Amino acid sequence: MAPLLRALVEREFRNRFLGGLLAPIWWLVQPLLQLSVYAIVFSLFLKISLPPRYGDSYLAFLAVGLWPWIAFTESVTRSAPSLIAQGALITRTALPRAWVPLAVVSVSFALHLAALVAIVLVLRALGAPLALSALITTLPAWAALYLAALGIGWVVAAANVLVRDIEPMLTPLLFLLTFLAPIQFALEILPQAIQPYLWWNPYTWVVERFHAAFLLGETAPRLLDLGLLAGGAAAAIAGLAFFRRIAPHVDDYL
Repeated sequence: MAPLLRALVEREFRNRFLGGLLAPIWWLVQPLLQLSVYAIVFSLFLKISLPPRYGDSYLAFLAVGLWPWIAFTESVTRSAPSLIAQGALITRTALPRAWVPLAVVSVSFALHLAALVAIVLVLRALGAPLALSALITTLPAWAALYLAALGIGWVVAAANVLVRDIEPMLTPLLFLLTFLAPIQFALEILPQAIQPYLWWNPYTWVVERFHAAFLLGETAPRLLDLGLLAGGAAAAIAGLAFFRRIAPHVDDYL
C-alpha cells in the first residue's frame, strides 16, 4: 500500500475510534441498535413471518441481510463529505483525490465485515442455524458490494464538492431503498405481481445470496457470484471515470 494511502486509512481509523467517548464502540453499537429496532418492529409488532425454509430465527435472517446493507450505506454517506473534510490536505499536497473516498469505503467495509463475523458467531452460539462456511463463500458478494460502494462513493464525493445539497439527500434516499429489497422480509411473502420489481434493485441479488448461503447452506460457488463481481467492477470503473472527469475542478471549490 502506498504510504499516503496507508496514512489516509490510518487517519480514518483514528477518526472512527478517537472521535468521542463512545467512538471506540459506536461503529458496532449503532448497527446493533438498528438491528434491534427492526427486529422488534417487524417481528413483534408487524408480525412478519418467514417461509419455513429459512428457519424460525428472524434475527438471524435480518442480521445477514441488513449488515452488508449498513456497510454499503455508511460507506456512501461517509464518502460524500470526505473531500470537503480533507480539503486542507488535498489542496496542500499531491495526494491523489480518489484515495480519499477509497480510504473511507475500505475502512467502513473492513469494520463491518469484522462485525458481521462477530454477530454470526454470537447468533450461532445462541442456536441460530447459520452456516459458518458462508463467511467464506459470501466474500465474492461482499467484494462486489464493496466495489459498488466505492464507485458510488467516488461519484457522490466529487458531486458533493460542486453541489453541497447531495450529502443531506443521501440518508433519506438510502433509507427508502432499504424497503425496496428483501432485507426485513422474505421475497416469497410478497404478492407475485410485486416480486419481479424488487429484482430491479441490485441489492436484492446480494441479499438473496447472503440468505441462501447463511440460512439455506448453499455455500458452493455460483454463477451469480461472478455476475455480482462483474456488476460491482462496472460500478467502480464508471464511478472512477466520473471522478477523474470532475477531479481537476475539485480544488476550485474546496
